[in-house]
Amino acid sequence: MTNAPWADGVGVGRARLDGGSVMVLHRPDTSEAHLATVDGRTFSDLPALLEAAEGQVHRIRPGAGVAPAHTDLLSPVGRPRKIVCVGQNYAAHVSETGRPSAPPYPDLFAKWDNALSGPYDEIVLPSESEQIDFESELAVVIGRRCRRVAAEDVESVVFGYTVANDGSVRDYQFHSGQRTAGKAWDRLTPLGPVVVPADRLGGAWPDLRMTGLLNGEIVQDDRTSGMIHGVPRIVSYVSTFMTLEPGDLILTGTPAGVGAVRNPPRYLTAGDDFEVRIEGIGALRNRYRAEKPR
Repeated sequence: MTNAPWADGVGVGRARLDGGSVMVLHRPDTSEAHLATVDGRTFSDLPALLEAAEGQVHRIRPGAGVAPAHTDLLSPVGRPRKIVCVGQNYAAHVSETGRPSAPPYPDLFAKWDNALSGPYDEIVLPSESEQIDFESELAVVIGRRCRRVAAEDVESVVFGYTVANDGSVRDYQFHSGQRTAGKAWDRLTPLGPVVVPADRLGGAWPDLRMTGLLNGEIVQDDRTSGMIHGVPRIVSYVSTFMTLEPGDLILTGTPAGVGAVRNPPRYLTAGDDFEVRIEGIGALRNRYRAEKPR
C-alpha cells in the first residue's frame, strides 16, 4: 500500500484503536490498514482530515501499519456538519410508491450525526415501531468548502463515495408531511466501510452496481447511473442555498424494492441481516436485534 496507497479498492475508513478513533487507509474485507496521514499528522475524523488535505486525494498518505479488528471499524465519518438526503431519485422507486412522476428538483430531507452507525454494527430496532425499513444508497462525501457550484464543476468538490443504508421508520415518517420523524432515529443509518475517491469510481458520474440483500436475498438491484438527479445536479442544487463543508454527506436516494411497498410489506425484524453492496467500494452488513425492555 505504501507505494500505491489508492490501488485496488483502498479507501479512507475510521477505526477504534487504543480507546479512540483514528482515520485509516483500508481495503474492505482485509486486515491490511495504515494510518491515514496528511503532512505526517493523523486524524480522529474525516472532516478534519479532508480540511487538512484541502480535499486532495494525493495529499493523504499511508502512515504506520495497523490491524483493526472487523468489529473496530466505525462509520467513516463520525461528526459530519451536515447530512443531506435525496428522496424519490430512481424511476422504478418513484413508480412503486405510486407517485405519478419524478420530482422536478431533488427531493431533500436531513439527518444528523446521531443517526449514523458503523458498517458492521449490530443495530437495535426501536421498540416504538414495527415498520423499520431498509434503503440501499450511494453517499457522496464533500471534499472541500464550496458554495454555488456549477454542475460542470462538481467533480472538483466531491472527494469520494461510500455506502449507506437510509434506515427509515415508516409509520413515523408519515405522521406528517415532513420526513424528519421517520428518518433521524438514533443509529439507524449505517455508513461505510470506506470512502473511495471519486476519481476511482467515475468522477461525478459513477455507474456502479448497487444491491441490497435481506438475509442473503437480493431485494434491491440497480446502477447508480440510474439516478434521476445525478451527482452534479444534486451537489449544484444543494450548494446553491448552503455552504458545503469537508466531510458533509449527501445520500443520493434508493432504488426500487424497499420493504414498505412489498405485498405484504417486509420490514426488518430481530435476527435479520441487511447488506448493501456497491461495486468498487465494498459492503456494509448489519444484524438487527430487538431493543431491551426499559
